[in-house]
Amino acid sequence: MKKRVILLSLTVLVLSALLFSFTAGAVTLGDVDGDNVVSVLDATMIQKHLASILTLTAEQKQAGMVENGKTISVIDATLIQKKLASIIDHFPVQDLLPPTEEATALPTQPLTEAATIAPTQPATEKEEVTKVSEKVDIYFSNNKNWTAVNAYLYSSETGDNASAWPGSAMKLYTTNSYDEKIYKMTVDVSKFDRVIFNNGSAQTTDTPVTKASSGYFIMAQQGKKFVAGVYPYGQNNEGSIKTIQMEYAKGYNKNVYIWTPEGYNAEDKTKKYSVLYMCDGQNLFDPTIPRSAENEWECDESVLSLMQNGGDGVIVVGIDNSNNKRDSELTPNLGKVSAIAQSYGSYENGTGAYYADFVVHKVVPYIEENYNTNLIRGIAGSSSGGIEAFYIGIENMDMFRYIGALSPAFVLYDEDVWSAYLNQKDFTGDVPRIYIYNGKGDALEKELYKNAFNMVKWLKAAGYDGTKIYTAEDTDATHNELFWALYFPEMLSFGLDV
Repeated sequence: MKKRVILLSLTVLVLSALLFSFTAGAVTLGDVDGDNVVSVLDATMIQKHLASILTLTAEQKQAGMVENGKTISVIDATLIQKKLASIIDHFPVQDLLPPTEEATALPTQPLTEAATIAPTQPATEKEEVTKVSEKVDIYFSNNKNWTAVNAYLYSSETGDNASAWPGSAMKLYTTNSYDEKIYKMTVDVSKFDRVIFNNGSAQTTDTPVTKASSGYFIMAQQGKKFVAGVYPYGQNNEGSIKTIQMEYAKGYNKNVYIWTPEGYNAEDKTKKYSVLYMCDGQNLFDPTIPRSAENEWECDESVLSLMQNGGDGVIVVGIDNSNNKRDSELTPNLGKVSAIAQSYGSYENGTGAYYADFVVHKVVPYIEENYNTNLIRGIAGSSSGGIEAFYIGIENMDMFRYIGALSPAFVLYDEDVWSAYLNQKDFTGDVPRIYIYNGKGDALEKELYKNAFNMVKWLKAAGYDGTKIYTAEDTDATHNELFWALYFPEMLSFGLDV
């Protein structure tokens, strides 16, 4: 089980890649003492400031706010140390800065045929995944030392519960190596898909329980509630990650992260794996690729939990963003952007078509040439990555079995643009399964919420099979990986139709 202290301030997180407007100005990020060199002394100054040993000036604070550009905290000191140790290649705040003119100079044309590696095959329904039992065992690590642990189970669709609040007492199962008591319960996920862990008073937020769920523990506190973290109970091997660089456009490469699950054997050609491609995928696994080490999707934990419950393994491929080019790369150019997109100024004439070609004609062929894969493919992402994943999946419906759009930035276009785009598509044949999730716990999630669920209406109006669409919402959820990690197992289970 991963033990981390999450130093998140789960207040209103409008400082996201979508709505951020901080400018570094003349200061050098990380250079708190102003000596034109980023060193451990800069991290020490932040720590002394937080301990009230010294007081930083406004300019020093601006230089030191390398996480989000809004507040200075111990996370900033840690990130400076990580950059000095080459654990991260740049500060998270740099992903949120407005793009420079040079950074937005991306190709607008699709990749040429010469850039492709190999033709890709369409997905086929003849290749099926292993079905998983409707009853799964879940485990709760009592890392808050509650005197009792209850599980309140209910259905998000019908509202039916297994028993009245506070639910059923979980059975004490064992004690782990951290001297935490482990509680166990068997859940019929065909009847109940949400659980609230509680001790009668303290409780978690509503937490999905799925066929890709296994272990839970308290990850962080949000207001009066706790947010659960997920892990594959009883498994220590977390699989393997390989990072490669692929030429994206003339002058720069893009990192592609390839995670293979426990048991993957390149020499065993008889064992084939489905593949999930993740847009904006630089923070999917912990802690090998830490863009912001406290925020990650726990993708490996979900796949390993699915395997523990009898499901097949999945290879997960993360395609990195390009820092200040992110807004352009992950925005398909569908027409006039909405007023809110115009107000933030970096979404017009998006180059999402080029990014899509890169995924479809370079990344997918490379993976299928070099790994043991079947033709069951998924494409997913969150926020800007969510709209781009949706676009790639709709543009290539014969290639992808499922699409995951978590907190998707559908707000970048208004209804008339979306309807015109969708009505051009032929949805009469077999179409991908689509999972759409959105929270309502901060200003940005509320901004995204309306169009996230309007999309279901627009898809159906354009002839899309409504039985292939699943939606989930969370009143408490804020716009970050902490909650995307909670809903990733549900997206995976629905997408694979296990």
